[in-house]
Amino acid sequence: MSDLFEAREKTEKGAEWRGSINVDIDGEAHELTVRQLRDPEQWEVMQDIDLDELEELQQTLPEEKMEELQDLQEADNLDDEEERRLENLQAEIEEEDIDLFSTLSFDTYEGLKTAAQYGVEPDQADIRQALAGHTEEVQEKYGGTSNEDAKQYVNDHVIKPMIERSTDFTSFAIGVKVLGETLGDTKN
Repeated sequence: MSDLFEAREKTEKGAEWRGSINVDIDGEAHELTVRQLRDPEQWEVMQDIDLDELEELQQTLPEEKMEELQDLQEADNLDDEEERRLENLQAEIEEEDIDLFSTLSFDTYEGLKTAAQYGVEPDQADIRQALAGHTEEVQEKYGGTSNEDAKQYVNDHVIKPMIERSTDFTSFAIGVKVLGETLGDTKN
């Protein structure tokens, strides 16, 4: 007997997986919901990303600080002390003598930014906020006010502009995390 139905179930569970990351934006920790990239998205992203560049960059980063930063980014809830530590770690890492521009190509950066745009996912609270605050705009742009319409509104009018207008390489950090979740083997 074929494993088709089991394979389909595992694939669907992987596609439905949602996690959260904490990112420091202007000195404040913010929790974002992320998902793995789907195959066509991953294909598009990986056409731009040079994994050798990412490996070279990783070798120049302070290992202990990066592990602690990753733990804080993956934590479900941060208390005030942990938020301050996340902010301080991010600042310390940014101050390290790392020449991001000589290690990564612009194509790799663009690929990571695209991964961030695909991987950040609105949660139910975001969808409710879009429907409550922008009902007419959602209706006008997407032809309805369903959760899917509101989700598309949030993707187009909140997430993509946030990634495009980010500073301090926030889009890069988000993209690295999304790519790590996608290439990791724990979710799918």
